[in-house]
Amino acid sequence: MGEQELHIVLLSNDPERAYPAFQLAMGAAAMGHRARLYATTAGLDLLRKGAADKVQLPGYPPLGQVLRDAIKYGAEVCACAASSEILKNQGITPETVEPGVKLEDMIGFLNEALPAAKDGGVVTFI
Repeated sequence: MGEQELHIVLLSNDPERAYPAFQLAMGAAAMGHRARLYATTAGLDLLRKGAADKVQLPGYPPLGQVLRDAIKYGAEVCACAASSEILKNQGITPETVEPGVKLEDMIGFLNEALPAAKDGGVVTFI
């Protein structure tokens, strides 16, 4: 089976949505597939330095560990907004997010996700 692409858009800071999003990205990357997770709107809260370390579901490791593991296994984690100016206005800069998190605008997301969807990849919103 060839490489597949998984693009996940995380719209929420709810742990019951965030854990599956990061775990799916990590799993796909660990299997050798291309995985990109785009956090936007409330999901951006979880990418701020230290914020995900304060989130934990019973029986799970802290979300910050899952986020860092996803990046370690090769998933791309992006702070995403309609424009880089909106990210900046929300206080999202390379200095305020977890190490390894990329900043991306809507066009960057579309340039990656649309061809992937056309070629049989998965684009999903959580």
